[in-house]
Amino acid sequence: MKNSSLHQKIALAFFLSIVTFSLHAQKTINNPYVGFNSTAKNLNIKKIVISDTATVVWFTTTYPAGQWIRIPKDTYIQDNISSTKYYIKKTVGIPLAAQYFMPKTGIVSYQLIFPKVSAKATSIDYGEAGDNAWKIYDIALQESKTLLPKFMYSSWFNKLTGDLEIAFFNKEVVYKNKVWSYKNIVKTNTANTAILIANGKETRQLLVNELKNERINLNADHKTIQLSKKQVDCKRTISKETYKLPIFKNDSATFSGYIKNYSPKLGIKTMMLSIDNIITGGQENQIIKIQPNGYFTTKVGIYHPETVFLRSGLFNVNDIYLEPGKPLFIILGDEELIYEGPLAQLNEDLSLLNKIDLFNYDDMKKKIVNMKPNNYKTYLLNLQKTELTKLDSIRQLGMLSEKAYQIKKISIICSYANHIIEYNWNYESADKENKKAVEKYPTDYYNFFNKKIINDELSVISADYNTFINRFKFLPGIKPESYSYTYNYAAMFRVLRENNITLTDLDKSFEKFISADGLSLNIDSVDKSTQDAWLEKRGDFIKIFNNKYASDFYFKKIDSAFNISKGILFDIMRAQDISEPIVDELSPIQEDNLDYALSDIRNQFIKDYIKLKNNETQKQIIANKQNGGYFVNETPKVEADKILDTIVSKHKGNVILIDFWATWCGPCLNGIAQIRPLKEEMKDRNVIFVYITNESSPLTTYQNLVPTIKGQHYRLKSDEWRYLADKFKVTGIPHQVLINKEGKVVNPALKFMDNGEVKKLLEKYL
Repeated sequence: MKNSSLHQKIALAFFLSIVTFSLHAQKTINNPYVGFNSTAKNLNIKKIVISDTATVVWFTTTYPAGQWIRIPKDTYIQDNISSTKYYIKKTVGIPLAAQYFMPKTGIVSYQLIFPKVSAKATSIDYGEAGDNAWKIYDIALQESKTLLPKFMYSSWFNKLTGDLEIAFFNKEVVYKNKVWSYKNIVKTNTANTAILIANGKETRQLLVNELKNERINLNADHKTIQLSKKQVDCKRTISKETYKLPIFKNDSATFSGYIKNYSPKLGIKTMMLSIDNIITGGQENQIIKIQPNGYFTTKVGIYHPETVFLRSGLFNVNDIYLEPGKPLFIILGDEELIYEGPLAQLNEDLSLLNKIDLFNYDDMKKKIVNMKPNNYKTYLLNLQKTELTKLDSIRQLGMLSEKAYQIKKISIICSYANHIIEYNWNYESADKENKKAVEKYPTDYYNFFNKKIINDELSVISADYNTFINRFKFLPGIKPESYSYTYNYAAMFRVLRENNITLTDLDKSFEKFISADGLSLNIDSVDKSTQDAWLEKRGDFIKIFNNKYASDFYFKKIDSAFNISKGILFDIMRAQDISEPIVDELSPIQEDNLDYALSDIRNQFIKDYIKLKNNETQKQIIANKQNGGYFVNETPKVEADKILDTIVSKHKGNVILIDFWATWCGPCLNGIAQIRPLKEEMKDRNVIFVYITNESSPLTTYQNLVPTIKGQHYRLKSDEWRYLADKFKVTGIPHQVLINKEGKVVNPALKFMDNGEVKKLLEKYL
């Protein structure tokens, strides 16, 4: 018994020693500091407990009541010591790999249990499967002696102006439109903290004194400023500056910013800025590189104040407002953007004004099926009136900058004009089941147009005016479905002479063939070569002449319907007709035809801008042909049904992405531009991009565009194209086909995908 008792005591002592050791070995981190959190405020880590056997992460998730969340089976954590992913073992408080419906409170707390991470790890990352799944990076596993007092991690606003003065983050500080790193932090006493920050070789010494009510004193550059964490508690001087003519200015804006707690581990190194060009009618995209510390900056070429759009795998922001010659700095990563610089107040005001918008697309679709055109118009004009009243009320309260008021007023007027114009499209979209014929627009349908806005050059400050011009170009009931046109050779020669375009010997020879009516030619087979030579020589002029005829035909109908004298709206509509082929199709206008092409545009800036774009395109064509990376192939001399096999065999051993396209196809060109960064990223992989078009792509335009599209190119004849179109059921373009390394078609019709999805698909077959 004694031996048994002794053994029991020894066993108990051994067990207690294990328990004691386990308790000492366990490590708890409460409210750990985190880096980049893709979930914003939805997912918060309250505690991490690391024992000898497991790593337990305590979460609190906020999500709308009744909606569901799920913890996937391949959820993992990864420490900063190795590339090993520690996959989830079990959950507490929430089911694993099953839908969990949020309670009425909209809050749930739970634990996720993973294997033990390395004892040397100082941080972990949390991830779920999928590019758009929840991910949190740089979750600290230890306290750092250099960390600021917790209350300081925030954006701080100047009490006297309301402007952002400084923002403290885990690794960086945003100050004076720059991103700084911490060099040293010293707590001098209970209320004071001295901080040394650096931006490259430049350093700044900051002294922060904590005050009551979420305020601090910041001493920097030999002056002290009182700051508040709450911008609403700050004074705000409302800008009375307004936009004035001339509004056009050939300049650029500096657009910079910081992504809160950005980590290169995100794998996203660039963002795309999209700028609507009201003169060309197109959209220009500009790549922005993200630096390892989350800072980005770029010069944006714009020629009037306008809204631009930011796109990335992290954020999509639709309401960034820029002005030529002015900088804007933004902070991304919280639910609301934070702005800094001379355009901050304007952007804050415009963001606030989004809340007065009343138009709801889903609500409109329910109502429109029971509305005739004029009922629909009245319904929208009542919404517009309410919005304008709200806008005026906010202005009268002295809470709104004058520029924001100008922009929003034009936007309200133009956006509702757009909705009213779209009656037939919206009706057909809403009434797909009943298929009732849309009613014709009454003769008084367009009597709501605000003629001042239509022809006011200042209207270009609103993005909705750009959309309005597009809608105005295709007005239902005004725009003819088609019109007949006969070449007026006599009128062409009259225009040549009126515009002082020198007539060549070829012109004079051809002019002799023109009949007395000026519409037909007295020509026989012997003279056919002269006709062909003249049509080729004057092809540029003839295209301009015909486009002017079509435009004038429509402009006359608009004038007769609305009694609108020519102004900025006509100038921009005409400019878009001229600019589109110059920019999109790389088809510049010959110098001797340029003045004639621009002759009916009144605005001098628009004329000069088109000349500038025409010159840029000419230079671009020359430069493109020197860049390389594109290969124009002869169509294989085989039967049509063998063409694809011949093309594929040439590139066997590679994954092949075939793109059916045309020079005149806007969506094709947009898709080609979108995938350009991915092609560059995968240029050293076994992936071949093949572009196939037909003779509907004009040869000169094709030859100018191809050097901008890296890859293998084929221009097929009609029969050859029809065979491939039938084989892959090409009913419209763009149309893409994927072929694996063995030369087998694995997807005959790819759906639209972003670059991340395309990359994943290509890598699947590598």
